[in-house]
Parts: sequence; C-alpha cells; structure tokens
Amino acid sequence: MEAQSHPKVAVVGMSEAGRGWATLVSAAGWPLTIYDPDAAVLQSSDEEIATRKRHSQGSGFPAITDEGDALPGDPRLGRSLLNAVTDADWIIDATIGDLLHRQRLLEQVEGVARMAAVLTCSAPGLSPTELCARLRRPSRLLVARGFDPVEHIPAVEVVPGPLTDRASLDLVRGWLRQLGRIPVVLRKEIPGNATGRLTAALWRECIRLVLDGVLEVRDVDALISSGLAARLAAAGPFQTAYLEAGERQTAQLSALLRALESRWEGDSGFQLASAEHQQLIRLIERAYDGEGDVLRGAREERLTELRRIVGY
Repeated sequence: MEAQSHPKVAVVGMSEAGRGWATLVSAAGWPLTIYDPDAAVLQSSDEEIATRKRHSQGSGFPAITDEGDALPGDPRLGRSLLNAVTDADWIIDATIGDLLHRQRLLEQVEGVARMAAVLTCSAPGLSPTELCARLRRPSRLLVARGFDPVEHIPAVEVVPGPLTDRASLDLVRGWLRQLGRIPVVLRKEIPGNATGRLTAALWRECIRLVLDGVLEVRDVDALISSGLAARLAAAGPFQTAYLEAGERQTAQLSALLRALESRWEGDSGFQLASAEHQQLIRLIERAYDGEGDVLRGAREERLTELRRIVGY
C-alpha cells in the first residue's frame, strides 16, 4: 500500500492511548475498527471517542475536519480479535499489560492479520526486539508511542527494530504525517526508548525536590507546567541553548554546557569528556546554523499563543 492512501486501521485495546488513537483516526475519516475484550469497555469507549472527536473539531491539526464539515463515520466495533484485525493495513496495539502479555497478543494478531499488515505498539519503554520475540514476521513491527491525549499532542516516538524493514517504517511515517503527527524516529534501540529516558530523568528530580523538602508537590507542578514545559514547548532544549548563545555561539554554548555540568556535581555519569563537549557544540551548531532569527521569531509566536490558550 502507498503511504499516500488511507489505510484500514484497527486499534486493539481501549486504554487511554487506544481511545486517543481511535479519535485521531476516526476524525481523519479513515476506515477504523476498534476492539477490546471487555464489551462494556468497548461500548463506553465508542461513546467517548464520538465526544472527543467533536471536541477536536477546529483544533488546528491537519487531520481533524473543520466544524463546517460533516463528521466522518463512526468506527466499527470488532466482535472479536479476528473480526477486528483481519482486513486491517495498520494494527495499533494499545493494550495495557506487561511484556509477556504484549508478546502473546502480537503473536495472536499476526496469526489472523494480513501478511502485509503493519503492527505498531504504543507500549512505553519496550523495544521492538523485545516485542517481536514470538513473531514470524518481525519486519512488520515498530513501536509508535504517542503522548496522551494522542489526538492533541502531535509528536510520536517511532522505534524501528533491527529486523524492521524500511518499507514498514516508511508506511508508518507517511500515515502519521497524514494524521498531522510529527514522527520522531530513533536511529537505534535504546533501553527505555527516548521518551522513557527523558521522562525518568525529569521524574527523578521532581521526586527528590519533594522528598528532600525543597518544594511542595503543587509547587513542582506549577514550576513545570507554567515554566519549563512552556519554555520547552516553544523550543526544545538544544534549540533554546542555541538561541540563548546569541552571536558568540561556540563560546556561549560552551559556557552553558559547563554551567549545566556544575549542577550535576557528584554524578560522574553525567560529566562530559572534553571531546564529547566539543562534539555536542558542533552538533547543535550544525542543526541550527544560520536559522537564529527565524527560530527566535517562531519561538516568540509559540509563546504568545501558549499564553493566549493557557492564560499565563
């Protein structure tokens, strides 16, 4: 199937992530089947998806129809796993469970799905190599993890495994872009995946600030939601460092990194060797060289819009 055509999608598991994916796909008007082994959960999820889809109208994402357009058709409710996935081109595993549960589920899905179907798993922190242990066709499996609520947050972490074929990766990346997502593809597997590691680092510091009596729980949340999160939503950490460095890029970036390292005192695992220090500066400069004015203007526009929406 060409990445530009609309795939038949099956979402298995009506978790929060599953309902978010279903909302996004249904709002785009793509053929969709949803399934959960709990009939009551499946029925309530169908009703919630309809509500979330209406609330998504006019959200600005390319995949979501404007309020003036007719709402796309409702998702079909799968009567069984076989009934849900047998004709699907893209099968999204959004179930909740440990690694063994997901391995068994993916094995069952592969047994009844089309040979050409692509499987993506939304499991946080699990790698394709772990997930595909029971599969006969591991080349069709990737991790594609969105952030809840999926229909409102555009970035999706995509993790191909060593056995994932390029065609499957290209299909998933193309579908995500059609849905208005921003696919961020890891160049190799890493324990916890990228979002898991970033989240763990932030949680570690938040927990210590509370348990060490530095801040109250509400204060940490306020500092993140109204401070760091807003700042990083306007520009990521490396882009922010680049913009703050100004005209004296190399010297200023070096000073910023040294200042960060001083805060890691006592944690030898976070000390950069001199060669790593210089390599990181080169990579940052290479990524954004010559774009300072454009990026600075875009950051200001995002911050202004955030203040308008959130009410800072």
